[in-house]
Amino acid sequence: MLLDEEDWGDPPRRRPRPAVPEFHVEGFDGPLDLLLDLAERQRLDLGVLSIADLAAQFVAEAERLACTTPLMQRADWVIWIARLVFLRSRLLFATQAEKQLAENEARRTVGQIEGLLQMRAAADWLEAKPQLGVSVFTRGGTDVDRSDSVRQGTYFSLMEACLSVLERELAQIEFSVPIYRIDVPAYWRVTDALAFIRAKMRNGAFRSIWDCVPATPFAEPEGLIARRAAVAATFVAGLELVRQGDASIDTVVFPMA
Repeated sequence: MLLDEEDWGDPPRRRPRPAVPEFHVEGFDGPLDLLLDLAERQRLDLGVLSIADLAAQFVAEAERLACTTPLMQRADWVIWIARLVFLRSRLLFATQAEKQLAENEARRTVGQIEGLLQMRAAADWLEAKPQLGVSVFTRGGTDVDRSDSVRQGTYFSLMEACLSVLERELAQIEFSVPIYRIDVPAYWRVTDALAFIRAKMRNGAFRSIWDCVPATPFAEPEGLIARRAAVAATFVAGLELVRQGDASIDTVVFPMA
């Protein structure tokens, strides 16, 4: 089978890459789109690049490619270079919040380092002091008792000292920090109403739950709230007695005038 002449043509080729301005500055060598991509993904430090060199090379590249590049594509270049300038400016003018956060972190780190240095100095000072059983000994003996009971006693002493320090700290916190406590009024509760109604039932003096509502000794306006609480608690207690079968629904119905 013979092939047609059309089948002997060149194989399909990949479309050429659109022209993009190239930069050759210290710290980067490549096209504009790659530079922007690396900068946005923080894979390249824009602080080491010269903005003046980038601007000069961009102008030169734009003039070189002006005749062969459509206007819309050149507009994209301007947007890309503006994005680069914006990212570069953020390195120069950090926000006030970022500065404050960095300063606080630096102070915290310095404080930790100072604390470690103080602890090390205290340890060196203690190490230089004469130690009983190591550099000095009690009168009449030079042997050091290294039994488990002695070490255990030392551990217990250390724990007792730590507990005493913690107790003092907790006592200071308890006296220095006020604790808010809610003042709950002594209102008539459902449990009180149930106990009172059952007591009347046992004595045979129960007729209706509304005879079991206590008097409220509170003055206005507290008296009105206490009265409402007593009525609500008594009503709920009556419903509970009806549910348990200890009272009829007639004893819960509010008497109508």
